[in-house]
Parts: sequence; structure tokens; C-alpha cells
Amino acid sequence: MAKKYYSTKIVGVGGEVAKFTSLVKMLVIFDDSMVLPELRDFSVLHSGNKLTDIIKPGDYLQIADNKFKILRVGNEVNNNIRSLGHIVIKFNNDKEELLEGSLHVEDKPIPKIRIGDEIAIYEASASVLAGKTAAVVGDDKTLCAAIAVILNDNGAKIVDGDAAADIIVNIP
Repeated sequence: MAKKYYSTKIVGVGGEVAKFTSLVKMLVIFDDSMVLPELRDFSVLHSGNKLTDIIKPGDYLQIADNKFKILRVGNEVNNNIRSLGHIVIKFNNDKEELLEGSLHVEDKPIPKIRIGDEIAIYEASASVLAGKTAAVVGDDKTLCAAIAVILNDNGAKIVDGDAAADIIVNIP
């Protein structure tokens, strides 16, 4: 199971959120106690903001039961979530310029936002190769080491002998 490292509950939905999301394919999320009055009508409000890791491309945003792959993360997204409980989510397949405080995700239909729904972010499954063993063999030790790191980052246990490996990568 993928690790959840961000979680919050929706406590309010501004009156213009549905129209705003349909027009610009974007959600503006704020901690209820931090949102400016002029942004309240366009914002999804939450409380109990909890971020325990760094948001990164490849991870998944989940709103209620809807998952979206995170494509790009602006430089200020992690700081804004921690300090303001604020994030801008663009559902655009990364077709627009990345702003410092925005998160780009897959262009899929934005779900109806309801009070009580959870917004969460999960680490991309590093367990694609979980339970598998891998051996990387070849003369180019630098390339072998780089491939071993990639396999390990995706959950494989790196072993020395190819006889014990489920996956064997042979570098010519």
C-alpha cells in the first residue's frame, strides 16, 4: 500500500467553486482559518492540514475516491501547504506554465467537491517491483550502478548473483 503523506478534510466549499473549476480546471484550496475573505467564494476550505513529506511528480493526489497523477510541483507548493494550508491544483496535463504555488495533475474530470471529503497525497507506489530481486551485470560499472539505483527505487532488492534474481539486466 502506498504511503499517505498529506491529508486534510474539506470543511467548506465556496459558492463559486463549481463554476470556477469548470471554467479554469483549477481548485484553490485554503485552510479555513487562513483564507482571505475575497478568495473564500472561489476556495475549497479545509482544516487539519498535515504534510509529512515532500510533494513530488509521480505521486498521486486523491480527492474523495478520485486519483490524479501529479505531473509537476511549483517551488513554493510545499512551503505554502505548511505555512498557509494553501495549494492551487491545475487539472491540465501540464499544458500551462508552472507557477511557483501550483501543482499540475492529470487532465481528468474534477469531482464534485463535498464537505467531509478527504484530500490526500500518496507516494507513488515504490513497490512496483516489491518482492522482486534484481541483478544488474555488465562491464560498464557506472551504468550498472545507475540502473541498480532505479530498480531499487522502484522496490526491487538488488542481489549480487543473477541465479537468485527474478530480474536480470545485462548491460553489453
